[in-house]
Parts: sequence; C-alpha cells; structure tokens
Amino acid sequence: MPATPAPTFCAPAMLAAMAVLGTVACWMAPSSATGQAATRDDGGRLAFVHERPQVDTTTLPPAPGANEDDDGTRTEWHFQFEPQVRFTGPGGEIRLPGGATSGTRIELEDINLDSPRLFPGFDASIRRGPWRFNVIGLFYDTDGRGAIATEDATAGAVVINEGDRTVASHSYTQLDFRLARTVSDIAISPLSRRTGHRVRLRTDAEVGVRVYDLEFAITNEDAVGGPATVVVDEVFIEPHAGVKAGFNIVEDVTIDLYTNFGLFPFERQAFSWDIGVGFQWRPVDHVGVQIGYRSTIFLLQTGSGADEFEWAGSYQGLYAGLAVRF
Repeated sequence: MPATPAPTFCAPAMLAAMAVLGTVACWMAPSSATGQAATRDDGGRLAFVHERPQVDTTTLPPAPGANEDDDGTRTEWHFQFEPQVRFTGPGGEIRLPGGATSGTRIELEDINLDSPRLFPGFDASIRRGPWRFNVIGLFYDTDGRGAIATEDATAGAVVINEGDRTVASHSYTQLDFRLARTVSDIAISPLSRRTGHRVRLRTDAEVGVRVYDLEFAITNEDAVGGPATVVVDEVFIEPHAGVKAGFNIVEDVTIDLYTNFGLFPFERQAFSWDIGVGFQWRPVDHVGVQIGYRSTIFLLQTGSGADEFEWAGSYQGLYAGLAVRF
C-alpha cells in the first residue's frame, strides 16, 4: 500500500482564521485598563487600537468637590421642622375705631388681655448651600377675659365708665417669611473621628416679609341700654431685614441669635423690631431639643380720626420644642 502523504496546512489560511477568531474575541471581551479592540484602517487592513476603559461611575464614591458649588459650599438640600410651644402674651395699648371721635388708648392690662399662655408655634426651613428659606409662625387666642374698668375710656363706639364690667377677646397670628444667604462661615478645628468641626460660626443676612392678622373684641356689660360690643379685625404686612448668627459647638450644640427690623410707612403703617435667642442640643443626628426667647415689638396703625386703629404693643416670651432635621 502506498504511503499516505502527511497532511499539509496552508499558512495564509491559518493566519486568516486566527485573525478572525482574534477579532471576534476582542469584540466580545469586556474592555479593561489594557484592553484592545480590532478595527480596519482606511486601506482595509486589520489593526488593533487601545481603548479607554468604561467605568460605571454610579458605584463609585463622589470625588472631592463633586457635591460642592464653586465657592466650596455643599449643595445638598437640608430640611428642618421645629414644632414649638410658646409661653407668650400680648402687651401694650390699643386705640379702636368706630366712634364719633378718636377712641382713647386702652392698656391691654386694664381689660385683662395681657396674660401669657401656652400656644403653638413652628419654624420650618429649607437650606441648599449658602441659601436658606424659612417660615416662622406664632398663634395666640383668648376669649371671655373679664375685668372692671379702672377709668373712663372709649373703645370705638362703646363708652366705658369707671367701674363698668368688660369682657374682651383677642386672636393673633404672626407669620414670618425669610430668605437668607450665608455671608460668613468660619470653621475651627475639624473633628478627628467624624465630619464637622469643634467650633463653627455662621452669619446669615436675611430679608423677608412679616404678616400680622389680629382681632380685638370688647364688650361693656354695663353700657347704657344694654351690653355694647366693638370688634376690630385687621391685617398688616411689612418687609423686614436683619442678620442671624449661629454658633455651633462639636456639631451637637447650637446657639442662635437673630435680630431684624421691619418697616412699611404707607397707608397701613407698620414698624417692628424682632429679636430672639435660642439654644439647641441634638443627642442624635436628626432630632434635637431646644429652648429660647423671642420678642417682637411693633407699632401698627391705619386710618385717622374716628377711623383710626393703633396698636403700640409686643409679643414676648419663652419657647421650647423639638428640631427634626433631614
């Protein structure tokens, strides 16, 4: 039997097959830091080029500064809600409209409306970077406060003589809308085991609008011809501007001090000075307790002559509550 010739291989065909397999393998294989990809040049010749690795950035931690504005302040949103209980009451003197002539000024103490009581309040704020917006609310309501007149007075069309029995009611809502921007943020001594600083002093410039919604009702039980009542319901709005300073210690204790002045010099005139101080302690990251004092002194006036309403008064008192931040 003749010998079977040994098989022979075509070198060009083998090289072509290997090139095809290599091309398919490179196309299917994931890229790496040293990966290559096959392509063809303008002349149709097969070539290999280096590819830049494709990285899933969603699984990586943010790079330094990625969550910061150009000035280095962080851009996350922060919300804080502070439900409060306030021990406060009205003060000052009022002049009520509705009579034949301008009414006399009546001290709230004389009609038993100056007693402080516990009423709810709140402070809700949102901050992003150096900007902050918050709404502060104060509410007060009291009815059926009896007193004996110590001197003659005129409340609108109601004439009150010394010794007459009076019954007074009062409701009050004050809302402050504030827009603030941080103008100074000084951090001292970073903490070694967590984020934050041992001491931080932040100063914010504030502008905003203050709204007063109030009502007075006074009844003379001993008026000639039977009980007589005067009711006044007024709303005042004024712009205000001020500053707030926050002193933070080890990121857990905060002391806040703010003051602002409001003025609206036109038909429904309003002028005010608002000042407050607060202390807050956060035993856990998102919840804190607080106590403080707030005073709003104001002059509210509208109309003239027999139609004049005027209240030169204040709301002052302590508050306490929680601070929930997230």
